[in-house]
Amino acid sequence: MKALNLHLSLIITVSILGSLPILEKITLAKMNVTQMIFYRSLSQTLILGIVVWFGTSSLSTGIPVKYTVYALLQGVAVTIMLFFYLSAIKTTDVTFVNPVIAASPLITYILAVVILNEPLNVIRLLGVVFVVGGIILILYSR
Repeated sequence: MKALNLHLSLIITVSILGSLPILEKITLAKMNVTQMIFYRSLSQTLILGIVVWFGTSSLSTGIPVKYTVYALLQGVAVTIMLFFYLSAIKTTDVTFVNPVIAASPLITYILAVVILNEPLNVIRLLGVVFVVGGIILILYSR
């Protein structure tokens, strides 16, 4: 059952992440980047507010301040990333921008090994190298 939930979560995530750039490109035809980030953040806040309001989650669970700061910094980082990502989507092809962004596993892998002390796995490293190789091919296809 645990594996089924994991697979379902990954399928939903990949489906949304794969289709979202199309909706973003359509929206950016009539809206500027900062407006889009505002409305996207507003909708997230409203949905999460409803979840907290109905008691399936709580904001007052005794979380240390350090971790609250980490969460707030993630929000800042995501906002900055969204600004640059949406600016790129607005000015060029989605089929160019998204594959380039797919290089993020390289950074994730390096940081996970260095900061989180996750094991260095040759097979995973080769997978990341192949992803980056594919991105290089896409970059040179222009």
